[in-house]
Amino acid sequence: MRRFVSIILLAVAGVGLWNAARLNTALRDARRDYAISQADPLINAPPLVAFTTVALGGFRGLAADLLWLRSARLQDEGRYFELVQLADWITKLEPRFTSVWAYHAWNLAYNISVLLDRPEERWRWVRHGLHLLRDEGLRYNPGDARLLYELGWLFQHKIAGEMDSAHLFYKRAWADEMAQLWEGPTPDYGNLALAAATRAELLARPGVAELTSALQAAGRSPFSFARVAEARSAPASDLLRSAPGRELIDHLRRRAVEDQYKLDPLTMREIDARYGPLDWRLPQAHALYWAWLSRRAARREFDQLSAERMIFQSLADAFRQGNLFYDPARNLFILSPNPALTPRVQAAYEEALARHPDNESIRTAHANFLREAIVIRYTFNQLAEARGLFAELRNRYAEETKGLSFEAFVQEQFLSRQAQLNVADARAVVEGALYQSEFWRVVGDTERAAGFAGLARLTWERHQARVSASPDLAARLSLPPLDELRRLVRDRVREEMGF
Repeated sequence: MRRFVSIILLAVAGVGLWNAARLNTALRDARRDYAISQADPLINAPPLVAFTTVALGGFRGLAADLLWLRSARLQDEGRYFELVQLADWITKLEPRFTSVWAYHAWNLAYNISVLLDRPEERWRWVRHGLHLLRDEGLRYNPGDARLLYELGWLFQHKIAGEMDSAHLFYKRAWADEMAQLWEGPTPDYGNLALAAATRAELLARPGVAELTSALQAAGRSPFSFARVAEARSAPASDLLRSAPGRELIDHLRRRAVEDQYKLDPLTMREIDARYGPLDWRLPQAHALYWAWLSRRAARREFDQLSAERMIFQSLADAFRQGNLFYDPARNLFILSPNPALTPRVQAAYEEALARHPDNESIRTAHANFLREAIVIRYTFNQLAEARGLFAELRNRYAEETKGLSFEAFVQEQFLSRQAQLNVADARAVVEGALYQSEFWRVVGDTERAAGFAGLARLTWERHQARVSASPDLAARLSLPPLDELRRLVRDRVREEMGF
């Protein structure tokens, strides 16, 4: 009897184990879908990460918790440099713990960078934060919506924003890097797509093997990215200016775009077609890129909404300061509004409202953008477009217009905003007023031209007086010289009017 009961119990246990094994695959897939799995193998992980993952097993979590408590204490004490090493240990113990990657990158870009005085030293730490998320965190957590968002946030807030006194240095340093990858504001997507993806594919193309041999014989490493900059100034007779040389340069650019910056040219082209044309030398375009990937990967509504906000916020910022006038020879780096992006920004808001129709914060952000866009397009003499935006504001958010006519609304906005313009808005108003002044001067209305010139000078002087009260504000928020802005606007008007 006792033997029979044992057999029954063993049979029941066997059935239970079989059922558990049968459900394990579904549970594992669900854990992976919700990004809570720590069990998947780490591919091409460094030896230390592979060792701790296998050797410590479940004890990794306990060790990481102890280190995390220690890091919280260091944070409270302001010992940020010590936090760098501690956070590195935590990521080695728990490479799938996305919160520590995000926290570590934030600490580098925000806390440690501001402890340094020189902009180039600050930029090194900000860039280290970008590298940590893009090249390490996402390596172990590919497609993680939150890490993709955090990477976009560094571009949107730290680099494109104006809170850091070194923000202009960051923008210019990033533009310098991007200018090495492509000519002008936008990549040549066709050349990137047709470029050889691998070295073997490149060497199989006509004349390339002979070219690389000739470069090596001349002491010029053919696969160094330095060849790209060299090709720009090389004479027409140089090896790099030949057809095989152009194949090599396109290959080097593609490898840098994909391997170093982790950008997919096809995704860039898709984003540009939907929201552009964007200037990919500027951080707004890159914030939009990573937000786009985050929204596509997001499974939770919170993550989807966060990415949605970053998309329309980055586009609205590109509208304010997405037109770059860059002349290194004259040491000029001037950001100005790009009113042509208005329909794209509008489409992004409409998309967000369609996805989240009951979200009041999106409606508020849309109304704020419409008010701002009306003023900027008016100052750029785009009166029909400004009236159309005003009609939309009145139809959708009637309380924002306060029952005013179009002309009275614009005047009221000018007066009310003078004392609280941020640097992007002030620059937009000044440049728009200068545009109007130059336009009316060209068509012969000198009185109206003088009026807009006076508005530009008044806005510029008031803004400069307000920020000059503090050295920190002056460093972060000062406008370019009025004469430089006037020269930039004059060139734009002449180009648009065919002079």
